[in-house]
Amino acid sequence: MTILIIACGVLAAGFFAGLVWLLLLKADLRQMRNKLTAITKTDTNAQLTTKTFDKNAAALTQAINEMLRQNRQNFVELQCTETTLKRAITNISHDLRTPLTAARGYLQMLASADEETKARYIETIRSRMENLSVQMDGLFEFAKIIEGSAPINIQPVNVANILRDVLSEAYIELERKHFTVKTNIPSQPSIHQADPEALRRVLQNLIKNAYVHGHELLEISLTAGKIKITNKTEGPINTKHLFDRFYTADASRSNKNTGLGLAIAKELIGRMNGQITARAEGGMVTVEVELR
Repeated sequence: MTILIIACGVLAAGFFAGLVWLLLLKADLRQMRNKLTAITKTDTNAQLTTKTFDKNAAALTQAINEMLRQNRQNFVELQCTETTLKRAITNISHDLRTPLTAARGYLQMLASADEETKARYIETIRSRMENLSVQMDGLFEFAKIIEGSAPINIQPVNVANILRDVLSEAYIELERKHFTVKTNIPSQPSIHQADPEALRRVLQNLIKNAYVHGHELLEISLTAGKIKITNKTEGPINTKHLFDRFYTADASRSNKNTGLGLAIAKELIGRMNGQITARAEGGMVTVEVELR
């Protein structure tokens, strides 16, 4: 009889403990639901908490908090993307409208100009249209690269030869801008895996960026598959955004630069399984390309 009474007492205690646990869990879930509703309605970094010791409730709370964190991160990234897109649309509109507006103005003045002035106006119009063509080509090239319609054919290439060729192509412009050019390019072959045309385009963009935004000095070296291009700068450069699409160091965009050259370079290097970085120090900017 005593054993039966003890057994009944144990069962009653267990039942009571289970009932208390269920009531606490129910209250905890209600509190979590209310807090989750408040979090979704307000811009807050609050997280859910649980007062029970149930491992399933703790795991659920952790999963919901991770989902909230990811949603906040996605929202921030979306806002940044939207801001970048708005800025890009504004910049593109400006870049395309400016040469067209100038050309239209000169066309209107042609009718009343003398022959010498007409020739000068026509040359100005030609220059504006050429600039517009460059802008459109850059946008078209970038669109092709992003959508993947520009194929990448990785093969062994002599990086030293390509670097020398691109540098020789830029010689006239570097001479015109009075650059002192220092090079350290090995005479022996430097063979690495890359797409030769894509690599050529990357180096063209990097060297052009150096003489457009830099002055006086350009240093180029190639060591063990790592290309370094260093130039003096005429002002502070935000290397954090240097490879962003449509970013340009010239806030007025007076240099007729779309800000796509380095973005194209980064995209192409990434598709060749390489890496491109930039740093600024002591009035100098160094861009490093590493081919893997």
